[in-house]
Amino acid sequence: MRHPRLRELTLLIATAVVFAIGYIQLGNDIALPFLGFLTSFAAMHVGVRAWAPRADPLLLPLVALLFAIGSMQLASIDSLQTEVSSNWRALAPLQTGWLAFSTAAFLAVLYLFRNGLGPAWRTRYTLALLGIVALVAPLLPGIGYQVRGARLWLRFGPLSFQPGEAAKVLIVLFLAAYLSERRELLGLATRRIGPLLLPEPRYLAPLLGVIGLSLLVFVRQNDLGSSLLFFLTFMAMLWIGSGKAYYPVLGVLLFAAGVYIALQTFGHVEARFESWLNPWGDPAESGYQILQGQYALAEGGIAGMGLAGADAQPHLIPFGWTDLILAAIGHTLGLGGVIAVVMAFVLFLTRTFYIALRSNADLHALAASGFGIVLGVQAALIAGGVLRVLPLTGVTLPFVSYGGSSLLSNFVILASLIAISNSESTTEAPVELEEVSA
Repeated sequence: MRHPRLRELTLLIATAVVFAIGYIQLGNDIALPFLGFLTSFAAMHVGVRAWAPRADPLLLPLVALLFAIGSMQLASIDSLQTEVSSNWRALAPLQTGWLAFSTAAFLAVLYLFRNGLGPAWRTRYTLALLGIVALVAPLLPGIGYQVRGARLWLRFGPLSFQPGEAAKVLIVLFLAAYLSERRELLGLATRRIGPLLLPEPRYLAPLLGVIGLSLLVFVRQNDLGSSLLFFLTFMAMLWIGSGKAYYPVLGVLLFAAGVYIALQTFGHVEARFESWLNPWGDPAESGYQILQGQYALAEGGIAGMGLAGADAQPHLIPFGWTDLILAAIGHTLGLGGVIAVVMAFVLFLTRTFYIALRSNADLHALAASGFGIVLGVQAALIAGGVLRVLPLTGVTLPFVSYGGSSLLSNFVILASLIAISNSESTTEAPVELEEVSA
């Protein structure tokens, strides 16, 4: 078991056994997702063997476990929704189709970065431009359209997707490349603004320009959850890259000011905060989703109501397949299922930051940290919303919630992390990355 790929294969088989238990309970409702799961993760395992043989052995099995739990939950919702709505589109088979596309993207990115993130370094400003274009695209007339008050989607005929998911990958890669080049200059304070010592404005300008425009676009699209995700990621990466603690302190102050302005300016933000603080104030409308999620968690108890059966009713949770899928898991699999999901994320993020800490190249360390922050913040936002620790933000639970755009971008992140861990398992960093560090 010393060989990392053998450990990875053993854990993937154990995850397949967990999925098979769900297959036994749900029967034909999950036959196609189960076969798609086996095929896709077998292909990814073969790709890792070929192009990243020394990569971390836990990342792929942990993602497989998260996807398996999410797919079983979607199949459970499908089996109940079709009983009450003949127009319901089965989500588990659709998610399996997106898994096939995600597998192809995973293998392509893994091959591209098989020798490290040198291609991202060479095209860092192009990545920033593509990220901004992806953010702006839903605002274009004709192809962009609005769903539930947020204009985040593009539609081409029968196909629709959310380009902002791709933007988070592109912008993290840009930030990692730029910070690896300028980290010493960003840590050198030469200008004083009141009590703050800041670096030269020309070094901060590209960062502030990209992130500022990203936040403005998200505000224009009425998607403040993604704005918060980008803002926290930017501040954390800037702190890690520069080593200066005043960046997150300044970020907290700016965030507090932004929240106050948003509450005074945007009616939907104020309504979301009111429903978070007092969902009983309007239990039939704005507070309905939160209350249904709370009831689902309470009814699930320790062991849950099961994936199938008369007592399992996760389909009654509004958007229980996206925003509140963790509440749906709590209903069917109980507290044990919720803890399993949370611990899988904790282990995944632990491995991600371990990869960053042992990286010899600044580019690899910053990229791994950035991807870990993106996924960690996203998971924390949705978990906090479900437990009413935070207001609901509308972001999805990575690898678990239904959503093709989110799944595709998250598997690109996974491939990048595996490629980084493989590169950093060698005794010497690639030549390109040695030059970047220098």
